[in-house]
Amino acid sequence: MKSKDLEKALTAFLSERSGEDVTVTGFVRMAGGASRAIYGFDARIGDEEHSLVLRMDAMSPALQAQSRDEFALLGVARERGVTVPRVYWDGDQSAGLGSKFFIMDRVRGEAIARKLLRDDAYAATRECLPEELARELARIHAIPVSDERLVFLESLSVAGPTEEVARYIDVLDALGGGHPQPVLRFVARWLAHNAPTPTSRALVHGDFRIGNIMFDEQGLTSVLDWELAHFGDSMEDLGWLCVRAWRFGVDDQPVGGLCDRERLFEAYEREGGVSVDPAAVRYWEILGNWKWAVMCVMQAGRRNDGSYPDIELAAIGRRIADSEWEALSLLEEDLRSAG
Repeated sequence: MKSKDLEKALTAFLSERSGEDVTVTGFVRMAGGASRAIYGFDARIGDEEHSLVLRMDAMSPALQAQSRDEFALLGVARERGVTVPRVYWDGDQSAGLGSKFFIMDRVRGEAIARKLLRDDAYAATRECLPEELARELARIHAIPVSDERLVFLESLSVAGPTEEVARYIDVLDALGGGHPQPVLRFVARWLAHNAPTPTSRALVHGDFRIGNIMFDEQGLTSVLDWELAHFGDSMEDLGWLCVRAWRFGVDDQPVGGLCDRERLFEAYEREGGVSVDPAAVRYWEILGNWKWAVMCVMQAGRRNDGSYPDIELAAIGRRIADSEWEALSLLEEDLRSAG
């Protein structure tokens, strides 16, 4: 659908939903959004000026339910104090935009991790961000799983980490190009036999990491990318945040290149999070590094089989060894701590 046609349909939709005269300006496709088409625009709705974002589902039928689900999830999260954009309206194909969509506030800030970790302009942000990340996670995990608006997450939640490992092994078998991958197989066996028992069932963001937040010179401005949200063990989010790939070269600071794990855990508990089980977080961190390694295998496989011959995928494939090394190092730490 051409941008001009999309803008016209959007204007008509906003006029109908708001009951006001609407003028849309500055309509432009924004970067990002692997599973969404994202557009930014300004809208005068009656006498009020708004800076907004239109998020549209991809045209794949498998994704047709996601937009409405994310709309509901963001609304619940904002009610519970999580720093996310305000959402206004959602719609389906009948609105004339070509797919399901929703409209939300455009949030100020930046999302590029390397700028966060290197630019002098964000020095103050780097200092306050660990506590802000802990606050956001504590609030996410406090959202009641009984909220009927989140019932759709029941079908997206795997039974536990053992089932998650089995699912990724199937992916490795299918897309690994026939390579034996001995390190990944070894770590998978450890993961399958050492899964922790969760102390509670929580709403898990599923992809909470540096790169999926927005920030400015004062601190965090939004938590992004809720597509992998599910019900599960709250320690999963803490472990995923510590995965080596999200440190972007600042490897001596495990929490996103910002601080050590202890500072995150203390802040999380102080902000009202459940008691942290360091052993469970370490398990999820090992699982996170292992999952990322399998994802790298998948991406390299797409390049090597010719289905998507992109040099970036080849570069991602070269990162498998980093994640294997990190997973083995964490396993060694686990053995030491066990005596």
